[in-house]
Parts: sequence; C-alpha cells; structure tokens
Amino acid sequence: MTGSPETRAEGYAMDDPTMVYPLVSGSGNDRVLKEWLADHDSYALVDDDRPVTEAAFDLCIVDQDGLQRHRDELAHLKSEARPALLPVLLLLSDHQSEIIDADRGEIADNVLISTVDEIVSLPIRQAELEWRIQALLRLRNQSLELQAQTKQLRRFREAVEASGHAIFITDPEGAIEYVNPAFEEITGYSARDVIGETPEVLNSGKMSMEYYDELWGTISSGDVWSSEIVDRRKDGELYTAYQTIAPITEDGEVSAFVAVQTDITERKELQDRLKRHRDIVQRLEDPIMLQDETGSFELVNEALVEFAGLPESELLGGDEYLFMDETAASKIDDEKTNVIDAETPVRYSVAPEFEHSEKEAVFSTSRYPYYDEDDELAGTLAICRDVTDLEERTRQLRVIDNILRHNLRNDLTVIRGLADQIRMEATGTAAEMADEIVTHTDGLMATGEKSRAITDLLSEEPELKPIDITASVRSIAREVEKSCPGVQLDVDVPDQAFVSTTLKIREAIEELVKNAIEHHDRDTPSIDLRIDADDDSVDVYVMDDGPGLPEMDRDVLVTGQAIDDLYHGSGLGLWLVYWIIKRSNGSIEVTDREPQGTEITLQLPRGADSDE
Repeated sequence: MTGSPETRAEGYAMDDPTMVYPLVSGSGNDRVLKEWLADHDSYALVDDDRPVTEAAFDLCIVDQDGLQRHRDELAHLKSEARPALLPVLLLLSDHQSEIIDADRGEIADNVLISTVDEIVSLPIRQAELEWRIQALLRLRNQSLELQAQTKQLRRFREAVEASGHAIFITDPEGAIEYVNPAFEEITGYSARDVIGETPEVLNSGKMSMEYYDELWGTISSGDVWSSEIVDRRKDGELYTAYQTIAPITEDGEVSAFVAVQTDITERKELQDRLKRHRDIVQRLEDPIMLQDETGSFELVNEALVEFAGLPESELLGGDEYLFMDETAASKIDDEKTNVIDAETPVRYSVAPEFEHSEKEAVFSTSRYPYYDEDDELAGTLAICRDVTDLEERTRQLRVIDNILRHNLRNDLTVIRGLADQIRMEATGTAAEMADEIVTHTDGLMATGEKSRAITDLLSEEPELKPIDITASVRSIAREVEKSCPGVQLDVDVPDQAFVSTTLKIREAIEELVKNAIEHHDRDTPSIDLRIDADDDSVDVYVMDDGPGLPEMDRDVLVTGQAIDDLYHGSGLGLWLVYWIIKRSNGSIEVTDREPQGTEITLQLPRGADSDE
C-alpha cells in the first residue's frame, strides 16, 4: 500500500487490517515483533524498506534508535494527519526507562511530548502490547470518525452558505438561530436583524391564519411542510417563495426546525402573464397557432379548433394537411419555410377548404419567427384574420369602381372630344370656355386614375421587397429634367440605399415631386431630393421653396384622414402617397422651410441588399 498517512485515513474502513510500520532496529525485537504481528489477521505489515514518509500506515511501532533517526519525519507525518491521530508506540527497555523522568533530556523534552503516544517496556510482553495497540487504534478510529463528521459538517455549512435558496433554522419555539447569506439577500434582513426573532418578521398579511395553523400543526407533529407562501421583504416589497420546513429531532423530540425558501416571484409573475395571454389567445375569434420548425402544432386556440373541426388533442403534433385542402396547406407550408429560412415575418392570403367543419373562409395571415428561452429559432407563430366579409366588400367595391370609372371615362372622353371640336371651330369666349372644359376633363380623368390606383392598393396584400431607393430617386430626377426643363433640381443621394417597401414606392415619390412642381408660385421652381440612411431606416426628403402645403393636404399625408372636399386632383394623389408609405411600414413628416417652402420626409424601413 502506498500513499501518505492522510490518504490511508481518508480510505480507511473498520474491517480493513491495521497497517503497522515497524521502526525497530534490534534484530531480536524486530523478529519477535514481526512474527507476533504475522500471527494476527487484523494486522498487516508495511514494507519497512519503504521510506516512512512514503508509506501509508495506521500505527508506527518504534524503538529508541528508530525514534532518534526518524523523529522529524514522524513529527511531520503526525502533524499532517491532524485532526486524525497517527499513533506512535515506543518500545523502551527497562534500563532506558529513566529517560522518561529526565527533566531536560532531548528525547523527553522534544520527542516524547510531540511524537510518542504510548510506551511499552522491553522485553515485549505480548498482552501489554496487544492492549496498548488496541487502545491506540480505538483512539485513532474515534479521531477518524470525528474528522469525517467535522469534514461533513464543514461541507454542509459551505453548501448552506453557498446555496442560492434562503435557509434559516429556528429553535423548537420558532426563534431564529441561523440564516444563510441567501436569506439576507432575498429578504433584505441581515442575520443581526432576525437572530432571536421569529419568522413573523416576514409576515405579509397575505396568508390566512388557517395556513399558519396547518403549517405549525404539521411540523410540530414531526412531518415536513411544503407549500407556496407570500412573504414581505424588509423594504416592504412582497415576494412569493416555495417553502419547505422540516423538523430536526433528537431522541424522538423536536430540537429545531430548518426552513428552505426558493424565491419564485418572477416565475409566478411569468406564469400569471402566460395564463392571461393564453386566455386572451383562446378568446380571440381569429385562429392563432404556434408551430415548431417541422410545422407541427404546439399551440392552437379555440378559433382554429372550430375551423378545423377536430379536437385540440388531435391537432397538436399535426399540421394543416390534417384538415384543409392540399393546395392551401402546401401554400402555408411554403410560407412557413420562408419564415424559417429568412427569420423575417411574412404576410399572405389563403382561402382553404376545411374538410371536417365544411367551412370556407379567406384569411389574411401574418406569420412570425419565434424563439425559445435560449434565443434560438424554434418555429413560427401565425395570426389569421378572417377577411371573408372584407374580401366580398372589396370585390363589390371593385365592381362599382370599375363600372363608375368606365362610364365616367367614356362620358368624359365624349365631352373632351366635343370640347376639342368647339375649340377648333369657335373663336373668342367660346374657344376659351372649350379650353376650360378640356382642362377640367383632363383633371377628372387623372383623378379617376388615382382613384383606381388607391382602390387597387387597398385591395391587395402588400408585398414588401428590397428596393434600391437611390436608383428610383435618380430615375425620377432624370424624367423631371426631361419633361420640366425649367425646374431647378438638386439631388443628393448615396450610391445605394436599400429599403423594404411595396413596389409602388416610386409612385409615392413621383407624386410628391409632381405636386411640388404643379403648385409652385415662382418662375423657377426649386426642388431638392435627398436620402439619408442608417442601420435601421432610410429617410427620403422632398423639399421645395413653394407657397407651403395646405393644412388639409398635411392631414392627408400624415394621418390619412379622409377628406370631404378635394379641391384639386392632388388630394387623392397625396392620399395615395399616405397609403403606399403606410403599407410599407413607414411614416411621413411634414415641416415648413424658411423663408418659405415645405420639407416632406418619408421614413422607410431598411432593406437587405439583394447581393447579401
């Protein structure tokens, strides 16, 4: 056996043989000792050729010469083994016994006191030797048990001190005797504040007397109590804890109580919020579903259950193919893949046929990526708005709009043709009136086209795509320079600026530029086009030095408020601008310029470069 005495002590078991290391120089005594030890199964000899500092043993038997030669090593080993006893038994001949009585002898003063635990006189008396060895081993075993208990208690205290749970111990009457650091941190009370007090200091007033009566009755009878409790911190703040109280008994009597509190305030608040959110989701009339990355349902609300015509238990773990036609399910599957691949929301419309409920509906769906508690992509969340009635009304409006525009355009075309004929054949006032009719006819036809553009825009789901707005602004500037050579145009844009908008964004900027030119009051209109971009958004500025934008037009641009009296065709044009920006998830700001003029800012969400 190798290793230090400390290692032997840690691995020592009561049924292991006692390891004895002999340091006896006299050949006769050495032989007698080893023979005697060999006759006892409870003892085993350590090879005395191994240096004493490298041997693992429970007892060292030494004579005077061995003690003098190895006293420093033995003293060191005994010191290292503390608090366990590493006993040393000295074999001392009768004629050497006077050494014990020496007042200032080196062995008596320096060695016996610190190194030798027992002395046996030579020649060896076997009965005395057995008795001395057993006495030393009993002391050693007791010291090893005490060492183990002390180590266990130390580890237990270290664990309690390091625990993140609040732990406190009371006497049988409930007076607090100990609290750990977590108790101080969670409750705000220091150990000095509460030692000698009862847990009443934590009473929030939120728990009933019946609760405390049941608690006290349980632990007083020797049983363990576990339950949630609402307590109050020192600063008055309430907290919720899961509390376990266990009695500590001695000889069948309760001698103390130990309580462990786990602060679950945040978890309870989260559970309450989740419950409220779940209740809200379940009550909504719009189908809502949470699906993992494979498309399997993890959560469905009652609205989806009703449309599907299947119980929730059957839907969970399945997908759309369980209850709708394959065409619609396949489209939804593609949209889920788009969300997972790009980790961006999508919007789409779908009109599924429900096999089991035999319902029909048109849904406008917004589908979002969702992430788990580790912020890892875990699936998609879909909210489906039933727009069946809206679709029907939109269809009806489209029919009416088409009929009105068709009839209006036909009639206006006839009127314009007659006005052109009158203008060609008449002179003077009649010709001037014919010119006025042509002008108004052209304006009404332009208004009809803008009305059609608005109807088309509001009737369709917005499709957002990355667009280089710089290229659009430069193209608009080239067209203005070609068609309106009298306009002073200044363009300040970066090389590229991608935005995520509808494809109609160019129409919005064109409308603002044309409106600024049309309603200018100077000989040379001046218009500035500028683009500023950052990581999140892109700002497009259209600035002029004209008479300013009327309040009514400002309202249309900024708020989209419907207006009763469009006094010129640009009213519908500005309303079209509002809806294009609105459906691109952007915003519009209108400010006055000094000394005169208007600055219109379109703030648009940043889009990814198509090359990324």
